[in-house]
Amino acid sequence: MTLATPQATLEVVKKFGLRLEKSLGQHFLIDQNILNKVVDAAALSKEDAVVEVGPGIGTLTQALSKRAGVVIAVELDRKLKPVLDYTLQGCENVNVVFADALSVNLKEPPYNLPVPNKLVSNLPYQVATPLLADYLDKFSNLSLFVVMVQKEVADRIVAKPGTAEYGVFSVKAQFYCDVDRVAVVSKNVFLPPPEVSSAIVRMRRLPKPRVFAKDKELFFKVVKAAFGQRRKTVKNALSKSPELEFSTGAVDGALKGAGIDPRRRGETLSIEEFAMLANSLY
Repeated sequence: MTLATPQATLEVVKKFGLRLEKSLGQHFLIDQNILNKVVDAAALSKEDAVVEVGPGIGTLTQALSKRAGVVIAVELDRKLKPVLDYTLQGCENVNVVFADALSVNLKEPPYNLPVPNKLVSNLPYQVATPLLADYLDKFSNLSLFVVMVQKEVADRIVAKPGTAEYGVFSVKAQFYCDVDRVAVVSKNVFLPPPEVSSAIVRMRRLPKPRVFAKDKELFFKVVKAAFGQRRKTVKNALSKSPELEFSTGAVDGALKGAGIDPRRRGETLSIEEFAMLANSLY
């Protein structure tokens, strides 16, 4: 059964009387070409254990099952259990886990599942940013992320310094990964169509973070403070940040040590400059 068509998806929706939950970001992919782009970007083999967050009715799950060794599909909505039991018949390498992807521990009982090395998902819009940020920090075993997200989120992931889209999440993604946009995706390839366009983004984890941070927690606090008040100079943003608690003199000295003009704004700093500044403050 190929689900990536309007007819097949509607058949499943009607068969199970599904009411699509906007609060869960349920938009089902109905375009085979886009589905192929997602799976091809992940370059899967039978050596791969893949985690998918938000399988929905199993459209992407089926395609992943054909190429990966193991697929772990984490779904929050338990009402989809009979649907996935039906659509994933014969997919013996798929493990469906009904849990919150932000808190579940797949390695421990009752799951005891293999440690995944890739994440491939059509991510629910509401959890895309917090989930990716959390997984980048916590799961160094994930060497590749291929995700379909809101175009706005994709723009932030690949943003460069000095652009409106560049922010804390841009720095975090690029601190850990090489990032690229695979494709922009029309809202018309989903049922029901969301209000915005999407994009497929690929994030390849680097062997080590892009820059050396003497204190990673401090590095990200500096980044957060610099973007917290975008209209202020980096000097004022950092010296007035309650999280950092550095005096103006200390910030002045750190900026000088890092060779950064204190009149610049935080969004103009590269990841390398943020690292020099955080290391200077350290």
